[in-house]
Amino acid sequence: MKVPKFLKDRWFYISIGIIIILIVSAFEITFHSLDSFTRHGEEIVVPDLTAKDYKDVRTEYSDVFNFQLIDSVYIKNFPEGAVYQQDPKPGAKVKKGRNMYIIMTSVAPEIVRMPNLRNLSLRQAMVSLGSVGLRVETLVFVDYFARNAVVDQLVSGEVVEPETELVKGTAVTLHVGLGKGDMTTHLPDLVAADKFSVKERINGASLNLGSEIFIDDDEPENLVVWRMEPEYDINTLVPLGSNVNVWYKSVKNFDVEWYRREQFLRDSIVEKLRLKKTEPEIIKYMLDSFNYILSHRSFSFDEAQRERDMGLIFTPVADIDSLRFDDNDSLYFNDNETDTILYYDE
Repeated sequence: MKVPKFLKDRWFYISIGIIIILIVSAFEITFHSLDSFTRHGEEIVVPDLTAKDYKDVRTEYSDVFNFQLIDSVYIKNFPEGAVYQQDPKPGAKVKKGRNMYIIMTSVAPEIVRMPNLRNLSLRQAMVSLGSVGLRVETLVFVDYFARNAVVDQLVSGEVVEPETELVKGTAVTLHVGLGKGDMTTHLPDLVAADKFSVKERINGASLNLGSEIFIDDDEPENLVVWRMEPEYDINTLVPLGSNVNVWYKSVKNFDVEWYRREQFLRDSIVEKLRLKKTEPEIIKYMLDSFNYILSHRSFSFDEAQRERDMGLIFTPVADIDSLRFDDNDSLYFNDNETDTILYYDE
C-alpha cells in the first residue's frame, strides 16, 4: 500500500505540533482568565479603616475595594476627613472589588438649628427633626398627661433649646409623655422590612431599636429583617419605650416575596372570616396557624429546606368544630383524631 506523500514530509508533523500547542495554550489562557475574572476562592480580610484619612485609604485600597461615600458627620475630638464607620466591618471576609460603604467625618460641619418639638406628637417631632437633618437617638418615656407628646429634647444628656445651632446629623433624645391609663403599645411587624426603614418604624411605634445582629454579610440595601425580638404578634403589647432587637438576612438567602405572599394570605383570609362573622375562636385559630407558619418557616431558596417548610402543620391546643365554606371558597378545616389541619390555596 502506497503511503501518502505528506506523511513523509516533516513539516506536516511540525505543523500538527504547532496546532496542538496553540490549542492547549488557548485553553490555559481561557481558564486562567475566567478564574481571574470570577476571583474563584479569592477572599480578603477587611482591614480596620477607622480614624484613617479617607483620601489615604482610597489611594491605598483603590485596587481592593470600590469605595462609596454615603454620608459625612461631624464628630467632636475625632480626626477631620477620617473614616468614622465602614461597611463591611473589620475582620469580615469578602471578595476583591466589593463595595466599601464609608461614613467620614466632615472637615467643616454643616450647622442646622434645633426646632421646637415640645408638645408636638412623636410622629410630628420625627418629621420635624428629619426635615432639618437631625435624627432620633432614643425615646425616653416620662410621666406626662399627654401620651406620645414630646416633653423635652436633649443632646448628650443636656436639654437643647429651640434655635440652638447643632451639627447636621446630630442624634437627639426625646422625652415623651406616658399619658394616663394604658402604657403599652403594639409591636410593628418588621420581618421582611428593609434595613433603612427599621429604626423609623420602631420609633414610630413608640419603641426603641435595641441590638442589630447581621446573619449575612451583604450590602446594606440587600438586608431585610429576618427575625425580631420580641416576636411579632397582632395581640402582643409591650411597655412604651421597650427595646426591639432585630436580625438581618440577605435577600439572596431569604425569599421575601414568598414570606409576603403568606402574610397576604393570612390577612385576606382573616378578613373574609370577619366579614362572614365567624366565631372569634376560629379567627384566633386562623391567626395562630398562619403566625406559626410565618415564624417557623425559614423561607430559604434551598429546595430541600423549602420542602421541609411546606410540611409544617399547626396543631392547636384544643380542637374546634369543622368549618367549611361553599364550593367557591378554597378554605376549609379537616378534623381528625390528632389535630386540626389548615388547608388553603397556595
